[in-house]
Amino acid sequence: MNSGEEELPEAIYDRVTLLSEQGNDFLDRGDAKAAISTWRSALKLLPEPRRKWDAAIWLHASIGEAQREDGDLIGALESFQQAAASSDGYASSFVQLGIGTCLYDLGRQEESTDPLLRAYMGEGEEIFEESDPKYLDHLRERKLIG
Repeated sequence: MNSGEEELPEAIYDRVTLLSEQGNDFLDRGDAKAAISTWRSALKLLPEPRRKWDAAIWLHASIGEAQREDGDLIGALESFQQAAASSDGYASSFVQLGIGTCLYDLGRQEESTDPLLRAYMGEGEEIFEESDPKYLDHLRERKLIG
C-alpha cells in the first residue's frame, strides 16, 4: 500500500476505492467538478499523514488530470506536485508526465523538460500516446530522445 509496511485499514481502503471509482464514473460522464469533489472526499478519509499512503498518489494524480481536462492548469500542477510528494509518487511516470505537461502548457517549457524526460525514461513513448505530440517534440528538439 505504501513505501512502509503499514496498510490502510480495510474499511478505509474499501471506502476510498469506492469513492475513487465514483470519481472515475463522474469524469467519464464529463463532470470533472464532481469527480474532483469525490476524490477530495476520499483523500480526507486517509489517516494522517496522508501523503504516506499510495492512495494519496493516485487520488492527487486523478484530481490533477481532471483539473487539467477542466482547464485549471495551475490547480492541476499543484495536484500532480502533491502526488509526487506522496509515498513513492515521485517515481510515477504518470505523475511526472502530468507535472511536465502542465509546466509546458503554462509557458514554463524549460522547467517541463526534466519531468517530461523522467516520464519518457520510465515508460517510453507509450505514456505519451494520448498526449499532444508537442511534448515529445520538445524532448526531441533538445536531442534528449531519438
